[in-house]
Amino acid sequence: MAGIINSVNEVTDVQIYTGGTNTWTKPTGCKFVYVVCVGGGGGGGGGQSAAAASAKAGNAGGGGGAIATRLYTASDLSTTETVVVGAGGSGGSSNTDNATSGGNSTFSSGNNLLTGFGGGSGKYNSNAATSGGGGGGGTASAGSAGTQATSGGAGGNPAGATRGSAAFAIGGQGGGGSAVANTDGAYAEFGGGGGAGRGGLTLTTTSSGGGSLYGGGGGGLGGSWSGSTYIQPTNGGASGSYTGGTGGLAGTSADSPTSGQTGSNGTSGICGSGGGGGGASTTTVGAKGGNGGTPGGGGGGGGGGLSTAGGAGVGGDGGRGEVRVYSW
Repeated sequence: MAGIINSVNEVTDVQIYTGGTNTWTKPTGCKFVYVVCVGGGGGGGGGQSAAAASAKAGNAGGGGGAIATRLYTASDLSTTETVVVGAGGSGGSSNTDNATSGGNSTFSSGNNLLTGFGGGSGKYNSNAATSGGGGGGGTASAGSAGTQATSGGAGGNPAGATRGSAAFAIGGQGGGGSAVANTDGAYAEFGGGGGAGRGGLTLTTTSSGGGSLYGGGGGGLGGSWSGSTYIQPTNGGASGSYTGGTGGLAGTSADSPTSGQTGSNGTSGICGSGGGGGGASTTTVGAKGGNGGTPGGGGGGGGGGLSTAGGAGVGGDGGRGEVRVYSW
């Protein structure tokens, strides 16, 4: 039939790397190599603890890792190539701004370098106000960590329109920020979804984790106690969906709070979803944010808790990255 040059009956070699630094060896006789790199998801911010009558803030979710793909002619590659898998970011501790961003995953080097960039970490905030979600990883740079500035962490490059527009950046911008009333983590296509954050200057303005069509979903926001009422945590974002809040389910803020659920793991076509936010309590320790699904889901934020009962909930860990190499 015109237009068909040749057919390939089977893939002869599949290597899947899930951690550390590795060496890929080119199979003898292969003609083509297809590589998929997924960056690690960012960790969710830990919650705030305080005395019983005081406000207790849950904090922001981490951004999802990006997915990058490339088809090589086997002759472009050396006999061996280095493969590095980005780790998932660590969730933050109670009352500490120490959540970490997801690592980058890479294959080869020089002109043949392929990178799936990691998602940014969620912000811990000690003053019960704003908490920016981590930015989703992009295909040219990593997502930024969330801050207490006017918006959540920036999504990785190539930069595009900010959330709320019909257009979007490669990596979704994190939700929240002091000038934002209520905006979910931004959605993405190949980049990671933005982590959920809290905007405005009150605990009642919250957002859900952003989704990504192919990359990792962003983590959800931890629950809070306003000083008079419970504020519920939010869901993470899903990979395979532009709709925010359809990933890992949030826990519940209550006297006996529950933890956020771990985001679902990915398949060969999509990445992990973001973890749900943990619930808050004014009578006991806050609940943990859900871990991001693998590969590349962002961790959910931890819920606020009672200081004399053991503190607030820790943030969920981001899902690890992954590198897949198909040769035939």
